[in-house]
Amino acid sequence: MFQQKTYLPLLGISLGLLFSSIVYAQSSIDEGITLFEEGNADAAKSYFEDFIKSNKKHPEANFYMGRIYFDKDEFGKAVDWFEKAADYQPGTSKYHMWLGHSYGRSAQNAGKLKQAFYARDSRKNYEKSVELDPTNVEARESVMEFYLQAPGFMGGGRDKAENQAQAIMELDKEAGYIAWGRIFTYYDEVDAAKFNYTEAIEKYPTLMAPYYQLYNFHFNEGEFDKAADVAKKQLVYNDTTAGIYLRLGNALQRNDQFDEAYSVYQTTLEMDSSLFGAWYQIGRLAAVSGQYLDEGEEYLNMFITKKDEYNANTLAWTYFRLGTIEEHRSNSEVAIEKYELALKADKDHENSKEALKRLK
Repeated sequence: MFQQKTYLPLLGISLGLLFSSIVYAQSSIDEGITLFEEGNADAAKSYFEDFIKSNKKHPEANFYMGRIYFDKDEFGKAVDWFEKAADYQPGTSKYHMWLGHSYGRSAQNAGKLKQAFYARDSRKNYEKSVELDPTNVEARESVMEFYLQAPGFMGGGRDKAENQAQAIMELDKEAGYIAWGRIFTYYDEVDAAKFNYTEAIEKYPTLMAPYYQLYNFHFNEGEFDKAADVAKKQLVYNDTTAGIYLRLGNALQRNDQFDEAYSVYQTTLEMDSSLFGAWYQIGRLAAVSGQYLDEGEEYLNMFITKKDEYNANTLAWTYFRLGTIEEHRSNSEVAIEKYELALKADKDHENSKEALKRLK
């Protein structure tokens, strides 16, 4: 009787301690996840390393260590951590999906012999992920992409890819249209791809992704009037996204509708003044059209301050546009300086070379 009375309070204390440790552990995990999602990978790594010292078999902690190494392009280490997560919590779809991602990226950087083994492991894990959770659209998209690119002897095939696209369509209409569009694009069936995205817009006009894809097809083929029409239709259902206005402006500019394009760019910047792609496009418009020269120069000089955001070729084009603006002003000497800066950024920039030959 005495033992029973003391046992129950002790049990209550032990359960309370256990509960508090679980809460503490989850709190630590949440903080690490937040650090990771905010892009603070080093701090997240330190959190999870410390956590795993006393919680070695915690699957999510191991999973996030894999995510950290994956983002560092250390795919072999990522595989090791994802394997641990999958071992500690069998039957979890996302662990196998990320194993598929990691083996796939490892294959891209491996020799021919290892490449085949990594590709096989990538496929197996994607298929396992889908098997464990048939509603995992990302896993289906990933295995579909594998089936598209892999030869038949490695398990690829269009029929398999189409089966996944159809399954995705049944789960998520927007993702389904994108999946079918990807298949048609992969096989250079442009008309089928365009029809696919057009049908998506007609049947489901509030879906955004098909607008972007159809716009890209028209824009890349030089059908700028059609690209502009797609962007205008999209704005009927989404007039709060600055990027859509930017795309409309780009199509109008390429169609030589400079005044209308400039007005749309101004709307873009009123919505998001930090969208520096619009800065460059106003500069390009000025250089191409000979209009809005002061505004174009101002925005291009602002764009140059973002040089860490893009590569040397983009910087060269920026200086080239500034040089062209100076030519419109008949300032040949200043134009030459800008073209020389373009070549300093990218010694192979042909447009700047041709401009210098013309002016010197």
